[in-house]
Amino acid sequence: MGIPLNGIAGTASKICHQVLNIPYPETEEEKLINSIKAAHSDWQRAEAMFHEVTDPDLVDHAIYDMMAAKTKYIYLLKTAIE
Repeated sequence: MGIPLNGIAGTASKICHQVLNIPYPETEEEKLINSIKAAHSDWQRAEAMFHEVTDPDLVDHAIYDMMAAKTKYIYLLKTAIE
């Protein structure tokens, strides 16, 4: 009778990570989802900055930052769809 070592090892690894408060390695899908969430937050932050600034030089920077964040977010969404 064989013992499912993969199951035991996986469970032990998860418990160890939880007890020691070490982040469990993410799958590629989880990494992509987290990247999309971060990119969306960056885009929202950039838009908020755009609405707050009044100095012309800062407005130009805010527009650039907002467009870059939006482009990254759209790219990551397209990557997730594929």
